[in-house]
Amino acid sequence: MEITDRQKKLLLLIISEFIGTAEAVGSISLQSKYHFDISPATIRNEMADLVYGGYLYQKHNSGGRIPTTKGWRYFVEDILKKIHNDETTIMPDNNIKSVLYKLKEDKPMLIRQAINLLSKIAGNATIAVLRDNIYYSGLSEMVNIPEFKDSESLQKILRILEDYKSMSELLNKGLPDNDLNIIIGEEAGMDNFNEYSVVFSEIRINGNFEGYIAVVGPNRMKYDVILTGLKNICETVRTILCDK
Repeated sequence: MEITDRQKKLLLLIISEFIGTAEAVGSISLQSKYHFDISPATIRNEMADLVYGGYLYQKHNSGGRIPTTKGWRYFVEDILKKIHNDETTIMPDNNIKSVLYKLKEDKPMLIRQAINLLSKIAGNATIAVLRDNIYYSGLSEMVNIPEFKDSESLQKILRILEDYKSMSELLNKGLPDNDLNIIIGEEAGMDNFNEYSVVFSEIRINGNFEGYIAVVGPNRMKYDVILTGLKNICETVRTILCDK
């Protein structure tokens, strides 16, 4: 299904609202917040078309809409296009490069500090999978994310994160030529991963593959902030390691 410009605008707004609230988005709330020059009934019809096209789904007959994997994919591809066209704001902290350069002689500490900084930017768990080592940051903060308030959901994602083999296989599904990769929900082909996403980039030293740095969290992540932060941190790490 090819969506119209109006449907695209609605879809991106619905997903942005869902990212901010973690709640299904309805036509009335969209109309009252954004003052569209169309009626709530027309918005509902457009949303129904987006449901039919597989971009949104409706949990309950009277409830709002939530993005599907297809909807998330459309959303992140729009952000990636803007990043590649330099239309997004570069990482907000100008001190990050200087902090990381101070650790250029200590690779393990450099990687730990890089994912610590990335976790603060992303507001989600970050990991580095490098050869036989795996590093984590931000795991303790996951309890503050609405999707992980339920202990069973938290346990599921932690089991995945702790499994070096599963994480390596997941990250290896990325495209080598892409500086930024995103795997959303069921795209992972893994049990218990439908509600989660991973955003990641390769780390190479002088052209040799070393591993990945990644952000893992619910599908409802701030992809614009995370992708920009990941791109800048990974480019900095690659530059530092190649300088040695």
